[in-house]
Amino acid sequence: MPMTEPMTAWRDLPVARREEARRAGRAGTVPADPTVQDAMIARHHAWLRGSRWSAWLVLALVPVVLLVTWRADGPAQSWVRLAGVGAMVLASAALMGVEIARGRWARTVAPARVAAALRDTRGAVPTEGRQSGIGLPLIAIPLFGVPVVYLYLMIDTWDMERDLQAEAFPGEPFDWGALRGWAIVWALTLLVPALISLVHAYRLRPFDRGPAVRVDEAGIWIRRLRVTVPWTEVVGLHAVGPNTRDGVGLAVQVRDPDRIVALSTYPAWSRRYLLWGLRGGDRWIVVDEHLLREPADGLLAAALAYQATHPPASGAQGGWGWW
Repeated sequence: MPMTEPMTAWRDLPVARREEARRAGRAGTVPADPTVQDAMIARHHAWLRGSRWSAWLVLALVPVVLLVTWRADGPAQSWVRLAGVGAMVLASAALMGVEIARGRWARTVAPARVAAALRDTRGAVPTEGRQSGIGLPLIAIPLFGVPVVYLYLMIDTWDMERDLQAEAFPGEPFDWGALRGWAIVWALTLLVPALISLVHAYRLRPFDRGPAVRVDEAGIWIRRLRVTVPWTEVVGLHAVGPNTRDGVGLAVQVRDPDRIVALSTYPAWSRRYLLWGLRGGDRWIVVDEHLLREPADGLLAAALAYQATHPPASGAQGGWGWW
């Protein structure tokens, strides 16, 4: 959203105007003053940047806590490990609380973002959003966390087995059979996170910083779905999905989810698993801003401009978030 002058910061607005804007956003209406809209959007962008950094900070604590607890020895070992677990629980709880607050704000500011996109003067021009690489901690956690945790568990188990065998059978060579058994147990325990990691890697290719979504004359191309949603199938656009569990970014309501599944270039055998939401009849596709290097405001503005010149198919009706 291009600006000709600096935006007014949210904190600089009078308290009464901020409360009025919050009430309007929660009710799904747009604050009348464009200055207030821009201030709300600027705060959303700041929270989006903070969300990435705070999540990475918590993720960075994992190897630190594992290293400290592993090296702890002596009578204080149990207390050190308990403190490490407590630190991780508190950090995760704090992050969850902040993310809940950010999610509520994202839904509050969504009508203002749509209004600002409608004011955008760039019109219907091809626009794309690029992937943030490995910038999404939800992907980084299974990709890096699963092997790190597995290695930690194996080292800790080896240390435990060595001490037990030295106490029970002093002087005997180490029995690797028990360790191999534990290796299988931990592998099965971590199998589900590992599979989640592989699915995310296959769908999102998190190490790739190429285009994730593109808006042009043909429609809305979404990489993770491997499909271009034609404009005749688009019946609604918003900055957030209709449900609280939906992501925040570019939300597209489609006329016929089954047709979108059929247009996908995924192999037929994998669509059942990779497009499960659409196969289940979910008519909203949300391109989450956490997957993008920049906020989705430009994408939303371009999509609204293209949609204005490409009406939906006859008989199609938009539901929640019809703009």
